[in-house]
Amino acid sequence: MAKKSQSRKNRKKRKPNIPKYTPPSDSQPTKEADPVQATVTPAAPKRSLAAKTIDWPTEYPYFLSDMKHLGVVVALMVILLLALNFIFIHLI
Repeated sequence: MAKKSQSRKNRKKRKPNIPKYTPPSDSQPTKEADPVQATVTPAAPKRSLAAKTIDWPTEYPYFLSDMKHLGVVVALMVILLLALNFIFIHLI
């Protein structure tokens, strides 16, 4: 039993394996160590949200019919649960 409590204490004393923070150096990088800047592409232009309007009924024609089917399934499940509840309460 004593070994378990000691191992728990040792676990609490352990430090996480996180590297120490090193602030960025003030020296300029050399040309050889800078291949990343040559491959950076310019950022894409920002698009306005108001520029593109979505016509929801034409984009998602199946959504309303799917919601109707889901409503029917939910209603049937609620009726089934109420019927089972009535059966189990009054017959058992």
